[in-house]
Amino acid sequence: MSAGEGERGLSDTEAAFAYTHALMRGSGRLTTSFTVRGTFPPERVERAVRRWLGRLPLLSLRITGADGGLCFRQGAPTGAHSLLGAPPGTDDEVAGERLWRLRAGPGPAGTTRFRLTLHPAICDAYSVGRVVRPLLDALFDTPGPDAADRATEALPPDTDELTYESGGCVCGVCGPGAAAVPYREGRGHGQGRGDGRTSEAMAPGVVAVTLTPYESRRLREWCRAGRVTVSGFLTTVLADALARETGRAEVTVATAMSLRRRYAERTLIAEPGCVLGLVKARLSAGAGGDALGRARANAAVLCSAGRAWRPERRAHAGIRHAVEREAKARGPEVRVVDAGSVDTALGPHAARITGLRTVAARGAGGGPGGSLYLSTFKGALTAALSSHGLGGSWSAHAERELSEAALLRPAFSPL
Repeated sequence: MSAGEGERGLSDTEAAFAYTHALMRGSGRLTTSFTVRGTFPPERVERAVRRWLGRLPLLSLRITGADGGLCFRQGAPTGAHSLLGAPPGTDDEVAGERLWRLRAGPGPAGTTRFRLTLHPAICDAYSVGRVVRPLLDALFDTPGPDAADRATEALPPDTDELTYESGGCVCGVCGPGAAAVPYREGRGHGQGRGDGRTSEAMAPGVVAVTLTPYESRRLREWCRAGRVTVSGFLTTVLADALARETGRAEVTVATAMSLRRRYAERTLIAEPGCVLGLVKARLSAGAGGDALGRARANAAVLCSAGRAWRPERRAHAGIRHAVEREAKARGPEVRVVDAGSVDTALGPHAARITGLRTVAARGAGGGPGGSLYLSTFKGALTAALSSHGLGGSWSAHAERELSEAALLRPAFSPL
């Protein structure tokens, strides 16, 4: 696809997420809620937002049609924000050319609550903290480049032009040299239950279970002793629950993997952007029995799929047709995103944050399923689940399954 100055065609990965988002009514968007200690007058937040937009050129991108495909074009910021005192909105969609939405308002006990929603073509799990940090830099007057310094900022790197290095895999198995989700000691950020653990309904069809740092560490150590990762274990638990809910013997699992370490030019893709791949595999599901054994078997299947995965180079028309076919699919599917720890990305601002949670939207379209977003903050693991097409009781059922697996099995079941 031809492109002029200040624009380029979306890469295969970006286009796939963009078409999925559009055709499946918001699928893939990331919504991050966080609270900051202190209250701020509206003019300070407004000034911080203006500086944030100047420091992060990604937020000025537009997605437009060009030569039968999709193109990034630089211009004025293409999102929307509502600040302190504004009435709460009900539309959480990031649609059309609007690639982001930010809301800010009073939080509990002298805090300010922010809610940031990002289009999946400009942000992936790795990028969330790197988008939030410049906003916090601006809010707390941390020195950084402003709009005049970023006028000639390049568009995000086009991964279609990079050299892919094979050899890695998507794997939920712990072995020599392998590590589980990177937990770190710290204080939890649970609200409303008195024990530091959160089980909070965020929106229809969305629940989040947050463990305390102690519970998170115990789950990690139990999984490591069983030679699986936390992500691999919870993926199997959710796949089993979805199979029981839908009456299927197997479900499709789509595991998100960062491609930043899979390109020879990895130094070019350290900053925000969408550099993500989805590896899919059909997994057999069981009821009861040895969940750790099934998790190890499932991890081997995903590892094999990960080794075989390669970036595609398709015309955008082909990508759109593939997404349309997927939207008509009827099989149950679980999508898992493991973002690891977000403390490092937030830098010195992590101490100012009292709670942070990200949800990856499932969207409407395709067969029934859910998206599980795993992350840790100050040592506390959060599993945020969004779902579609599974009925009103599914979220509560899945929440119970995840809670019992994460809390009761490490406490009472032998390996």
